[in-house]
Amino acid sequence: MVVIPGSGQPVRLGAPMSEAGRIDNEVEHERTIAGFAIGATEVSVAQYRRCVDEGGCRPPEWLEPGGEHNIETGRGVYYKNLGTAVTASDAPVVGVSFADATAFSEWLSKKTGKPYRLPSEAEWEYAARAGTTTAYWWGNEADAPDGSARGNCRGCGTADRQLAPDPVSAFAPNAWGLYNVHGNVWEWVADYYCNDQSSGPKDGSPRAADDCPVRDAPNLRVFRGGSAFYTPDKMRSGSRLRNFPDFRNFSLGFRIARDL
Repeated sequence: MVVIPGSGQPVRLGAPMSEAGRIDNEVEHERTIAGFAIGATEVSVAQYRRCVDEGGCRPPEWLEPGGEHNIETGRGVYYKNLGTAVTASDAPVVGVSFADATAFSEWLSKKTGKPYRLPSEAEWEYAARAGTTTAYWWGNEADAPDGSARGNCRGCGTADRQLAPDPVSAFAPNAWGLYNVHGNVWEWVADYYCNDQSSGPKDGSPRAADDCPVRDAPNLRVFRGGSAFYTPDKMRSGSRLRNFPDFRNFSLGFRIARDL
């Protein structure tokens, strides 16, 4: 876990109108963030499987007994094609729903006596930015000046590469010590989705009720950060996607947070 300092005053989140790739659900807004701790990395396969082994979590989709997408016995090919990029102990766990991510946090809280949880959208973006206002924590261009990748996305860097997650500590961390906040796998956060983020809690806490003034559909949840399967514009600090809480996918995992 990495301790994230509180903002002390309102900070601007979301994406400015001039940012390349911006869409209308990334409206700029201000939040005042209290200090908290967040995982330096996405939750790994080894960490999640310990929860499964101890009965605190159900298996991820690629290990579900009798499931269509079971990597060994199922008919589905998505996880099979990814192989060790899914199963390696240091790979980010994928194929987990919002409920699964929440269950992991609850299991860890009981195990340690400390209040683990999913980060709010505001906390996630604040930590990912690490004090920056650019599209990515390193600047406005996805790749380094020499053309090398700074994160794992479809189209990052000049080298041909398999569309697959990297280990949780791949690439350099941001200034606050967080790895893979841009690309690799999408990450569940605690909030209900609302197209207009500015209507949410001003203190950076999650939108805890499905009370968006204009909803695309009921009960949508949010994930952030982009993935190896999406283009660079989707791994910007302000980018966000949403789906139903039971959604599981080979490009979607999570990281955890904790109150101080």
